[in-house]
Amino acid sequence: MANNALLFVSNAAKAHSICMRASKLVRNVLYVKIKSNTENTLPVISRQIVNIYSKTQNNLDVRLMLRSSGSGKEIKTNYPIDLILYEKDLHKEVEMLKQSVVTLNSKHSLQSIDTHDLPEVDEMDQPVKTYDYVAMGGTFDRLHNGHKILLSQAVLRTKKHLALGITDINMIQSKKLWELIEPIEHRMKVVLNFLNDINPELEYNVFPLQDLYGPTKDDPRFQLIVVSEETNKGALKINEKRKENGLNPMDVHVIELAQDTHPQRSHEEEEKVSSSNQRMRLLGTLLRPPVPNPHILDWPYVIGLSGGIASGKSNIAEKLRAKGAGIVNCDIIAHELYKPGLPLNHTIAETFGAEVITETGEVDRKRLGQIVFGDKEQLEKLNTIVWPAVVEEAQRRVRTLGERGHRVVVMEAAVMIRARWYRRCHQLWSVIIPPEEAIKRLQKRNNLTEEEARQRIEAQPTNLEQVAHANIVFSPYWSYDYTQAQIDKAWDHLQEYLRHRN
Repeated sequence: MANNALLFVSNAAKAHSICMRASKLVRNVLYVKIKSNTENTLPVISRQIVNIYSKTQNNLDVRLMLRSSGSGKEIKTNYPIDLILYEKDLHKEVEMLKQSVVTLNSKHSLQSIDTHDLPEVDEMDQPVKTYDYVAMGGTFDRLHNGHKILLSQAVLRTKKHLALGITDINMIQSKKLWELIEPIEHRMKVVLNFLNDINPELEYNVFPLQDLYGPTKDDPRFQLIVVSEETNKGALKINEKRKENGLNPMDVHVIELAQDTHPQRSHEEEEKVSSSNQRMRLLGTLLRPPVPNPHILDWPYVIGLSGGIASGKSNIAEKLRAKGAGIVNCDIIAHELYKPGLPLNHTIAETFGAEVITETGEVDRKRLGQIVFGDKEQLEKLNTIVWPAVVEEAQRRVRTLGERGHRVVVMEAAVMIRARWYRRCHQLWSVIIPPEEAIKRLQKRNNLTEEEARQRIEAQPTNLEQVAHANIVFSPYWSYDYTQAQIDKAWDHLQEYLRHRN
């Protein structure tokens, strides 16, 4: 099996069927080049774009090359070609075609594909109108086949210039699991890589999109905007703005959403191919490999479990306990150290006043919370007192659980990120839910007003901070079964990792 291959196709109408056969021979990237790519074949190619990308396996990066055909044109791909595939009908031309490939590995292979048994396809195709200046926009997180359909249809309709706005951070925060969306610089780079691969002859302007309109609201050169069914309303608003600015409205080309054919798609996920589904599938998987930590003992293997108030991290911890992990709950340790007669109780009373101590000598956590969660200076003062005592006791309990035979110990703490206790762990696993959901849960659980709950949520690290440090992320926002599936994935991966760990 080759890493990267280039498939030459003579009959555009058979491109999808031939591609399906060729895909079994390639591991990473499969380029598809239709030998005769002219204006007359654009309607057929438009249909093939949909067929190829909607039916291709997700683990193979297929790229249908859309540059117009012409004698003497070199083919330069972003990835080196190990294998040349071709229809048997092209056997007399394959040497000439091969010589046009600039990025062909010196040690490459040739293989023909028999297509005589493939049925002739005779469908009526819609005409394809082309334009000098075309625009489109989107998030384009983790480039998938749905994105490739959108991008390819836009490229197919562009004669000169394609402007592509990639939504910046201010435009993505309403999206599902937006904290897992790739940085905009990376998304822009990946999209441009794909565009230059499928047609390097066009001008591309890939830029951060800060609002709905981008340059389309006041640039008279734009003639077409390409959108999905979901973003069609946005195109109508843009054209309204253009009319206000005295410009002609753009033509609008709407792309149907591709169906998600993932074999393990959950009913919690969307039916269409989407980046949201991909982000949901990242839950419970390794986002970044663990870095060896020479400052802590090899065993037991310590997982730091972080998450905001009311995020559901304690339920996650219990599910991990059921898997066999030892659990050290730092929040419980803090409450235990608050007990009457203990040094921490006395220090808190001296620092914050007698009003934070109940008649029975207990720390009044609700009263203390009212003082510190609305005052950053007071919160830092409390943390300076509490954190050292808690982490010292937590580490003592971790060692004890290890001595009792636990190979994995989970150290759960709401302040894991802010206190940087993850530096005392081998991995960090974080739990996130949408802030508005956390506020609702906290109101109900602690009988707080919305403002009190919001203050507490906003006084802690954001979901973005939780994700930035995490090796694995969970979100118990959906069903019990969906949460359990995340735990199962993470635990199975951990066991496999520990089996190969020295």
